[in-house]
Amino acid sequence: MRYFNQMESWQSFRWPGETDEPGVTLMWTSVNTGARLFGDYQGNWGLIRWLARAKAERLDESRYRLIFTASDGLPLTWILRTELGKGPLALLKLRGFKLPKNIFAVKPGSHTTISVENDDDLMAE
Repeated sequence: MRYFNQMESWQSFRWPGETDEPGVTLMWTSVNTGARLFGDYQGNWGLIRWLARAKAERLDESRYRLIFTASDGLPLTWILRTELGKGPLALLKLRGFKLPKNIFAVKPGSHTTISVENDDDLMAE
C-alpha cells in the first residue's frame, strides 16, 4: 500500500499478502529534510513488529489512531480501520507468550478416562 499526502481514502490489504518478500517499510517526506526511513520490518511478522512501535488510541468500534514518533520527535499518524475487533493489534497481546513444554502430562501406567457427551440427537435436527 502506498499513500501520498493527498485526499485520504481507505485501502484494504491482506497480510502477509501474495508476495515473495513480505514486510513493512515506512518512509515519509518532510519539506525540511526530504525522504526519511522510519522503519523497515521484513518477514511475515513485519506488520506486527511495526505495530508494536506505535502508540495506539481507540477512536471508535473499528478505528485506531496509530502514532509513531520519528527520531526528530515529529509524530507520524496513521488511522487503522479493522473489520473485526482490534484486528492485527490484538496479536500484540501475544508478545512474550510461550507454550509450556507439556500441555497434557500423563504418568506411565495411569489410566485416564475421557468422557464425551453423545450428540447424535443434535445431529438429527
